[in-house]
This record gives sequence, C-alpha cells and structure tokens, in this order.
Amino acid sequence: MTPARQLAERFGDPDAMRALYAPDVSWEISASLGMPKLEGIEAVCAFNDQVWTEHHRRDCTVTIIEEVGDTSLSAVRFVYRAWSLFAGDWYENDYTLFVHSGPAGITRIAEAFDTSATIDFLAGRPPGSGWAAIGGEVGDRVGELGRS
Repeated sequence: MTPARQLAERFGDPDAMRALYAPDVSWEISASLGMPKLEGIEAVCAFNDQVWTEHHRRDCTVTIIEEVGDTSLSAVRFVYRAWSLFAGDWYENDYTLFVHSGPAGITRIAEAFDTSATIDFLAGRPPGSGWAAIGGEVGDRVGELGRS
C-alpha cells in the first residue's frame, strides 16, 4: 500500500493522518481555491483538524479508484464522501493525491479535485450545471465551449 493510499484512507482521522507526516510536510490544494501552500506539520495538521470539525463530519468514506507509485512517490485517485456541515447534505467528489515521502514520513502532498463540482454542490446545483449554464445541457457540446 502506497503512502498516498494510506493518507487517503485516513481522511476523517486527523490524528492518524498526523502520524504519517514528516516534520517538514507541505500540502498544496487546487490553485482555483486561492488557498496558500501549507508548510510544516502544525499548519497541515491544523488544516486537517479544520476540515473534519468545521467543514465535514469525521464519518467520511473513501473509495479507492486507482493507486500508483512506491514508497517515495505515489498517487491515489478516490471518491470522497462526507456529510457537509456547510450544506447539511452529503458531499461526494473525485479526488487525487500526489504524495512524496522520505524516511521521516510524507514530505509533500498535492491535492486535486473537481472544484467545479464542489462549487455546484455548495450552490445547491447538480454537478456540471455551472458549466451547463454557459454551454448547454450537462455533457452537451463537450470540447465546443466558445464556438458559435
């Protein structure tokens, strides 16, 4: 099992996640969210605590789709499902973690997910409907945005 998978499977349990981190761990999230890179174990752990106390309940689930890599560099793609404390509903989205590790533990995490689906969820819209507003029905005209 890769470090990326180990981390994903510990989502919802910040103490178990902390046990995987090197002291100099960093965490980067999709740039479209405008969130700065988190640096150092205390910053990363504070973020993990915030996610699973203010954003989502801890009883989330992770369903692994695929996993690649080894102990030094790995990636995992998974479906994350959790009760959203913001929306009062179940949130579900595809995520990918890219993880670098060394002898002291995980040193770098780059997290990616479908930010458009998250925005649609928080707006109370079906996934893909934000894009549909500018390009037709969900799934229509794929690859034709901006063409008349």
